[in-house]
Amino acid sequence: MTALRQAVDDNATRRAEVVALGAFVALTAIGVLLPPIQQDPQYHRFADQRSWLGIPHAADVLSNIAFVVVGVFGLARSARASLGNATRLCLSFVAIGLVLAGFGSAWYHADPSDASLAWDRLPMTIVLAGVIGAAMSERIGERAGFVALFALVVVGIASVLCWRVTGNLTPYAVFQFGGIALLMMVLLTTPARADPFPWTWIVGWYAIAKIAEVGDAFIWQATDGVVAGHAIKHIAAAAAGAALFIGVRTR
Repeated sequence: MTALRQAVDDNATRRAEVVALGAFVALTAIGVLLPPIQQDPQYHRFADQRSWLGIPHAADVLSNIAFVVVGVFGLARSARASLGNATRLCLSFVAIGLVLAGFGSAWYHADPSDASLAWDRLPMTIVLAGVIGAAMSERIGERAGFVALFALVVVGIASVLCWRVTGNLTPYAVFQFGGIALLMMVLLTTPARADPFPWTWIVGWYAIAKIAEVGDAFIWQATDGVVAGHAIKHIAAAAAGAALFIGVRTR
């Protein structure tokens, strides 16, 4: 019975790997074939324009400290994680990506432009690749985790560079939203097994971050200029990362 159960598990793992690979190939093809999208110039016009202690757009700049704090916490946590090699490596990429995102996003918000925005987006592709890789490693297998991590890091960075060189935002948009769709597909179609990560909290905080990002000006007006949505986005996205690392068992 043990051998039979192992054979069934191996077959299920191979099927999951094939499905994940097919989804990855489909996303890449969509990113290449869809019509080009140009970056909206209004994207850089954030609601909160206040300066503080000489720091322009202070709330949007300083709220990135949350990414750095969570990233450093994640590095320490992942180094002592009682997890497989692939999952531990994926978590390290997430942590490093968060630290880099904190500095890159602060740099961008100090002087918003397409050129500085690239330094915000590049590390976030590393974070997303690490999160998806960790999910695949825990839900499908270590081989799938390793492949997903490195493939998505390459494709994610390439999508940002493609946008900067050609002005075509489509590959990056497909990577970002398609990557989230791929993550949800993995979480909804594979058994949890011993997966330690609180995905409901992780996805929930990420959803709050995206809602706050879209509602930047609305939140600014609703709070009578106390806080805008983009600063809340940074805090909520960092909370999603914190939830990922808090779920890790350490040695």
